[in-house]
Amino acid sequence: ISTDPLKVHIEHLRDESYSNNDILKATSMEIVNTMRDLLHLNPLYGEQFRTLLSLTGSIDLQDMSRLVDAAASLTSADDAKLQTILEELNVPDRAQDVLLLLKKEVELCKLQADIREQVESKIMKEQRRMLLMEQLKSIKKELGLEKDDKSALVQRFQEKWEPKRALAPEEAVRVVEDELNKLSGLEPVSPEFNVTRNYLEWLTALPWGTFSEEIFDIQ
Repeated sequence: ISTDPLKVHIEHLRDESYSNNDILKATSMEIVNTMRDLLHLNPLYGEQFRTLLSLTGSIDLQDMSRLVDAAASLTSADDAKLQTILEELNVPDRAQDVLLLLKKEVELCKLQADIREQVESKIMKEQRRMLLMEQLKSIKKELGLEKDDKSALVQRFQEKWEPKRALAPEEAVRVVEDELNKLSGLEPVSPEFNVTRNYLEWLTALPWGTFSEEIFDIQ
């Protein structure tokens, strides 16, 4: 390397010579088939492969060196492993290493698909359960077997108020009835609903018409 940082000495690595025997042909076919499996399992690999082709041009399947390098780029192996692949100048050995990476990638995709299917199944079951619960609640309400939360709350206040109604002052009776009517017309999500509910809790809890003897003796 010269003192000028813009000038460096580059040595291009060359693959070692190899014979294209039956074993290498079979390995090449298996690499292609495994790549096809990856593209089928996850469309993202297809996008990645098309990007690669746009940058490098078409890949000659008879060129084992370029084929294995392209196949390695589809995997999610870490940088150190990919660097090791690139530094392997023995093409048959590199092909075996890349095929192993591809097989691992296929298994990873299958595992990912299984996890996704399990999660989606749980979500669908939960959504179905919630839908059935809502339908059951609506059916019970239509049949008069169950009241919604607001109706049950109004009924509870009415039951608490009824024994005290005859003993309460006329003004108190009018206020309680007005508040009960208001509560029936409000939506539970409304802020005024909670205010009215708290007011009725207090009104119906008061001991209307109940008196105790006055005690003036402080001893």
